Amino acid sequence: MQELQNQFLHQVIMEGIKEPLFIVKVGDDTEFYYECLNHTAMEKTGLNEKIIGKSISEVYPKERADFLNKQYRLAVSKAESIKYTDSYNSLLGEKYYSETTVTPLLDRVTNQCTHVIAHVHDITEKKWGEFELREYWKKVNESNQKYSSLYKNNSDAIITFNIDGDIIEGNNKVEALTGYSMDEIAYSDLSALFDQKNVELLQANFKKAIEGELLDFSLIMNKKTGEQIELVVKFTPIIVNNQVVGIFSMMKDITNLIHITRKYMDTKQRLKIITEKSQDLITILDPHGFIVDASPSHKHILGYEQEELIGKHFTYNIHPEDKSLLEETILHAIHMDKSGRIHIRKKHAVNGWMWFDMKATPVFNEDNEFIYMVCVSSDIQSQMDYELELKHLAFHDSMTNLPNRRYLKDFLKKSVDDYVNNKINGLVVGMMDLDHFKSINDEMGHDAGDAVIIEFGNRIRKNLRNIDFIARLGGDEFVIVLPDTQEVEIGNILENIQKTIHEPWFIGDKTFHLTTSIGIGIVPKDEISISSILKTADIALYEAKEAGRDTYKIITMGT
Repeated sequence: MQELQNQFLHQVIMEGIKEPLFIVKVGDDTEFYYECLNHTAMEKTGLNEKIIGKSISEVYPKERADFLNKQYRLAVSKAESIKYTDSYNSLLGEKYYSETTVTPLLDRVTNQCTHVIAHVHDITEKKWGEFELREYWKKVNESNQKYSSLYKNNSDAIITFNIDGDIIEGNNKVEALTGYSMDEIAYSDLSALFDQKNVELLQANFKKAIEGELLDFSLIMNKKTGEQIELVVKFTPIIVNNQVVGIFSMMKDITNLIHITRKYMDTKQRLKIITEKSQDLITILDPHGFIVDASPSHKHILGYEQEELIGKHFTYNIHPEDKSLLEETILHAIHMDKSGRIHIRKKHAVNGWMWFDMKATPVFNEDNEFIYMVCVSSDIQSQMDYELELKHLAFHDSMTNLPNRRYLKDFLKKSVDDYVNNKINGLVVGMMDLDHFKSINDEMGHDAGDAVIIEFGNRIRKNLRNIDFIARLGGDEFVIVLPDTQEVEIGNILENIQKTIHEPWFIGDKTFHLTTSIGIGIVPKDEISISSILKTADIALYEAKEAGRDTYKIITMGT
């Protein structure tokens, strides 16, 4: 019975606990010796059961071992659990963060510590979230000048919040809007600027945005001077690796617009005053959706004179894919007697399709009859272009413009899923680098080295199919993924790549020859660990190097 209980406990530790767990024995020589580590610990660290019976000092380099021994001895000396934060690099080179709880186990008779349990909790997402927010803002501030008007020179205040609701960054319009400098409100939640009702609305909508919802709403804010202003606020979740890590907020002062709207909304003549002063597109529709008035801004934004628009149906220059959603939005706004908001594409007279943020507000007369629809459209083309640019930067290597390690992880995950679900027949992953690349940098300089890396990527890509994938991990190291590939096909593909690499290289006024070593991992259907797949390719690459370079080695995983 005791043996069955021990077997069950061992199975729970090895397979049931989904976070890394280490059990070490306290030796008589004050050293700590590994007695057990679970499967998750092996996968995350690359360690295996060969370390059982070895001391921490035998397993790790001195600096790392000294750090771990210090933490374990502190727990033993206090006879209570302690926590410490740590970090490590994965096979892809990404840094991961953890919080480890070290718990001493005391003998019930002697009260002496006999073992120590280390339970490692992954806090990477929390750390990465704040790092990604800062990196996001850094990219914004360093971006190409053609996008600067969207952020730096935007007339609206732009604020980035972390997932806890604290302000991380803001543009130079934040102080003009609130009266407070960024130093005064950094790492606050803005609640001091609103009364209780508006604080509750702000917090409720922030929670919805954290859950992934795009939101537009109005608030009344108290400036530092005591003046009250009306805002329209847009909350956009910042999503990294399929996780919401913060909120991107745009705050626009609409006090004057609200004042003008309330003052002049009664009649068509007074509505015309608004349209003539607006820098947005303002379009007035009759109950059947035909344009009865349009702001002069249509001329410089879309290239149409007012007279060209009057009498046409509002959907005449709307993108075909957006028409049904626009009609639904307008009908819903009329039915609910409240504004509706939508992103749509309108056609410029010359330059093609442009993105707009459109707000449609129904107007009713004293008898509660619908008489007009007021549509206000703001040009957001620069914003859409910028978001596409940011997405590209996040998933591509800046030197070669090839996919980076983040893109590689996503592609590998999808390829493994397709293979397991029989959508593709075979999956091969390769890792390669240039032989003796360091001599290029040493003899010709880093500019020449960069040019060689770019050309290396181009030469590999020329030998791949459209369905294949190439990514740069860093330095001169590249990874290829070959979906729907059988083992018999691999040799021809690799030999073509090596043949292309053998061709003369011309960098500046230099001509030289290079070779490449390639490691290939053939993925079995029951292998779903991306780290194991890459590790196998890395081992094969090492074997190719050991075999004299300018060759390739193939390993079938699990054999």
